[in-house]
Amino acid sequence: MLKYFLIVCFFLLIKQVHAQGNDCNSVLNKPEISVSKVGRPALTARTAVCQDSLVQLNLRNYKKGSVVQWKLNNTDIPNANDTLFVVRNNQTGLYTCSVKNNVLCTNPIVSDPMAISMIPKPIIGQVMRGGFVGTPCVDGYERLTVNATGNSSLSYQWLSENRPIERANSTSFDVVETGVYAVRVTDSDGCAASSGNLTVIPATPPKAELSASKGGFCEGENVTLFSTRGRTNVYQWMRDGQPIGGIKDTIIIAQAGVYTVKVTAPNSCTTTSLPITVVRYPDPMFTIESPGDQLCRGAVLPLTAKGANLKKFQWSLNGQPITGATDKVLNVNRIGTYSVAVIDSNGCKATSKELVIKEVDKITVRIDSVPDFCGVMGGPIPLRGTPLGGIFSGLGVINGMFDPKSAGIGQHRVTYKVQGTLECLNGEAQRTITVSNPPALNLGEDKVIFKGASVTLNAELGVGYTYQWSPIAGVESPGLSKTVITPERTTTYHVIARGPKECLAEDSITIRVFSGVYVPEVFTPNGDGQNDTWELKGLEEYPEAEITIMNRWGQAIFSGKGAAQKPFDGTLNGEALPVGEYAYVIRTEPNGHVLSGKVLLLR
Repeated sequence: MLKYFLIVCFFLLIKQVHAQGNDCNSVLNKPEISVSKVGRPALTARTAVCQDSLVQLNLRNYKKGSVVQWKLNNTDIPNANDTLFVVRNNQTGLYTCSVKNNVLCTNPIVSDPMAISMIPKPIIGQVMRGGFVGTPCVDGYERLTVNATGNSSLSYQWLSENRPIERANSTSFDVVETGVYAVRVTDSDGCAASSGNLTVIPATPPKAELSASKGGFCEGENVTLFSTRGRTNVYQWMRDGQPIGGIKDTIIIAQAGVYTVKVTAPNSCTTTSLPITVVRYPDPMFTIESPGDQLCRGAVLPLTAKGANLKKFQWSLNGQPITGATDKVLNVNRIGTYSVAVIDSNGCKATSKELVIKEVDKITVRIDSVPDFCGVMGGPIPLRGTPLGGIFSGLGVINGMFDPKSAGIGQHRVTYKVQGTLECLNGEAQRTITVSNPPALNLGEDKVIFKGASVTLNAELGVGYTYQWSPIAGVESPGLSKTVITPERTTTYHVIARGPKECLAEDSITIRVFSGVYVPEVFTPNGDGQNDTWELKGLEEYPEAEITIMNRWGQAIFSGKGAAQKPFDGTLNGEALPVGEYAYVIRTEPNGHVLSGKVLLLR
């Protein structure tokens, strides 16, 4: 009866494991599809997109390492095996994505479908020209009109030279300037279409755009004014509203004022330009730029004339010009009072304020003392040096802190460098920081004990150390170096020892707990219902147990794995084995305890 009960339990267990293996939803999340702009997965997009536009499908909630396959209308899309898929060529329909992970589950998981539809673009008819309207040379224009159809309300944007025209947003546009025009039509879904380009030359007045060679001049200088050039146009120049003569498209002036020009075309159409103001330039605005007003003894200090449009320079010392000192930069090696006279690009002249240069001595750079480290587990410490404002560098130095973990074991040279505005204000200092190995903590090799037994572990490192064992289950004294451990099951214990100078040592040890397995020395497979199989007691504690039985020549005649394996019944391939002793090897778990011996088969 017991034999029949065990066989039934075995087959029920196999059925349950098989059922769980086919339930892919229990181990894999159902993938999800989101819609976004192309290349911007965080920016959500609509599922209905404009004709000839692109949209990106993004796969989410999937297991990394899985095999991905995108589908359109339940048909695999060739080479669509990435977690991102761009819908092109107006391919509308239902998109799904299947995810398969051969490690976790044999069956693919398929996302819910995502419907992608395309919105047709507006249809633009021919842009019609209405002919010139109004009075030539005064208020004339030519009206352009467009007809367009679409799936929803339409908006319009007229373009000149491919640039949008402000407030040109109706079905018609009045052209007043010669140019190349087009119109872009957009529906309420944001779908747009553009017409072809159309060149329009209306009967309008000539252009009169005014510019100047420069916006101002120094005393005694002049400025050239330029109007829009026309080979047959006639020009009339004016200053402050009064004619000043001149019939060409340029004029040279030597007075400040507000200037305009009236341009007359051969067809007698005229245009007066917008005014342009010409002013007299003030004297140049500039300063002497220097790293400071201090000069290192025996060194050189650069002085720079800093300002806009400076062209010529003349440096002076104590009110006297320095021979050959005509560059923007003057390298000073003497104390005294310096100034510079400049001429800018317009010929305007000015002289700087005086700068008094004094002499200074070289600085001394130091690094404050730094304690040595025991091991690399101590936290970073700040570094300090004088004078302030320098930069620390070296292995283990991060943002002015020394990190022993980043530096590693050894002696490390730390440098503190001060970079001043002068050579004598530069310097550096160095200090050696030692990071020594912490004492070794060795709990020994992993141990095997029988359930209910104890083992004593010792992590003692010396005076000044504190200890912490983990986990604390089964540990008699979790805060002491030496403790008795009585684990209920196989457990890996870890101990951390902290000592002086941030010393930190740690080690782990695995205590394997062997619950014991009863192994019969004899069994009688004679069919009498008593002791017919070689049945092991306690094997249920070892779900990964492996059993091998061999004949006298070392050949395996029986092997099994798992706590619910079918017991040895004294047969091989359905044939009864002869009476005698057979060797066995029982491994309770991979790399675990091994039992070996002999079993006697009688009939």
